[in-house]
Amino acid sequence: MRWRASLLVVGLVLVVSYVSVSGRASHTVQIDYGWARDLLDSADVEIDGAVVGILQRYGRSNFVTGFRVEPGEHVVRVLTDDCVAVPDTVRLGGSDGRLVTLMADVDDGYTCRVILRGGN
Repeated sequence: MRWRASLLVVGLVLVVSYVSVSGRASHTVQIDYGWARDLLDSADVEIDGAVVGILQRYGRSNFVTGFRVEPGEHVVRVLTDDCVAVPDTVRLGGSDGRLVTLMADVDDGYTCRVILRGGN
């Protein structure tokens, strides 16, 4: 009976360690820019007024980039030299979840705008 309890404790420790090391416990804002990949590849991403990285693809066809953030409300924009960035506000944590995926697109109306769709 004691060895079963020991195995249970060791298994629980391994699962908790895996989740914390793998990043599954973190909060992430993902931006899918497949619709406007030619214009948005290597564009800067701004979260809460600070540039946190660029949009870059992984592999041949994965046009999704993720950025880790703290739980709470965040303002996200995709910055390019050619278009005006339209911000979007997202919330993460608690009932809002740990992952938000935004679809980045370019609106070529009167003025070129980078818009984000989705989120919460």
